[in-house]
Amino acid sequence: MYGLRIIMFILMCITRTNTKNYLQTECSLSVYSHGAHCNYTKAYLVCKNGISSYWLQANKRLIKHLQIVSWPGPCLNVDHLELSFPHLEILDIINSTILRTFKGKFNQDSNIQTLSMHGLPHLWEIEPEVIAEMKELRLLNLTGNGLRHMKENFVKSPLQLEKVFLANNKWDCSNGGLDWLAMEKESGRTRTRVKDYYRILCHHQLYKGKPLHTVMDIIKMVRETCPQPCACAMTHVVSDAAGTVIPLITVDCARRRLTEPPAALPPNSTTLRLEGNKISTIRHLVQNPQYRRLMDLYLDNNTIHSIKELEGTEWFTTFRVLSLRGNLLKQIPVYAFDKAFQSNNNIMNVYLGHNPWRCDCHFIPRFQGLLLKYKRVIRDLPDIRCSKSDDKTISLVQISTMPLGNVCHSEMELPISPINIVNIVLLACLLLVVGRFLYDWHRFKTTGQLPWISKILP
Repeated sequence: MYGLRIIMFILMCITRTNTKNYLQTECSLSVYSHGAHCNYTKAYLVCKNGISSYWLQANKRLIKHLQIVSWPGPCLNVDHLELSFPHLEILDIINSTILRTFKGKFNQDSNIQTLSMHGLPHLWEIEPEVIAEMKELRLLNLTGNGLRHMKENFVKSPLQLEKVFLANNKWDCSNGGLDWLAMEKESGRTRTRVKDYYRILCHHQLYKGKPLHTVMDIIKMVRETCPQPCACAMTHVVSDAAGTVIPLITVDCARRRLTEPPAALPPNSTTLRLEGNKISTIRHLVQNPQYRRLMDLYLDNNTIHSIKELEGTEWFTTFRVLSLRGNLLKQIPVYAFDKAFQSNNNIMNVYLGHNPWRCDCHFIPRFQGLLLKYKRVIRDLPDIRCSKSDDKTISLVQISTMPLGNVCHSEMELPISPINIVNIVLLACLLLVVGRFLYDWHRFKTTGQLPWISKILP
């Protein structure tokens, strides 16, 4: 067993050594010298498919401008490049579809003033160390590549850097991409260096095609207006008919030990998560005008006893998601829910499970009717059950499938809601009026006598 471990350790070391040697070989300039083709004109050298051995050894020639076209490898060693061309002032690397990374770094003795890279679709990121020590670098042109991420120090480190161009890449504008630009002042050192800032577009799926500066301004606004101790994130971006970018923001205040919702939300907040807090009333949600534009509201696992405040509110007829699972609800205003659901064209999901519902003949028939009528949007029917009780016929029974006989034991217990009582009274009055009219009409036809009321009318 011990001998097997030694063998495995030796094989691992060999594998690591071979991998290291392979990477070093792949990045070596001499590997691609055989198929290279170079043209030299007055200190300007253009090399395609590598750099020929002749030019790698010709240090005494004062090459000031080098253009590398179609580099054939996935890696380029800039240490070796500088040793071979110590007098370079301009370096272009273009149309290299295989190139993915750089090895080494340009040292502090570098004379390169202009560094340009174009047509590198597989170059996702360049480490700041590659150019950090370049004292003479003035212009950095990285347009038209596959860059997705960039660390802040990449633009900030070169001391003499004046102009940076970053457009036409595949920038990820979310966290870890270019979000650090959101915190940079417009007159700041980094922003003034990026000359095409207003031409940079986001490529990340969430913000694809949206201007970077607009997305950055939104990210900055979200960070500055997010209430403590919540976390805010831009989950989607849309455009209106005029082309104005509108962010859709999620405010996550779940499990923050809150006793009431935050007083203010970022503009265009559409989702608010308040699960796992100590909220006992929704009064603040109804009264705060900032909550009217919310589409999705999650209030799971709080201590809410009543939601009657929702009745008659505009939000109740426009919301998309309402989750009240795991609270202390015993009943709801069924009529108000039915009316709101009928007029709400946005409604998608409602969750009411794991509440201690009161199961009696007055509430359950109407509540069960509501659950069945809107079962396409009430998503957790199996979890909507009667509260635990000594009556085994209703204790923890699923309400949507429970026989009404379990709660209405005799005909006398059939539920009559106040609205139905009013309807019955109105019907009786209507029948009385119609009956009196028919009687008076029949009497007039047979005797010619007018109704008694016509005698007392002026």
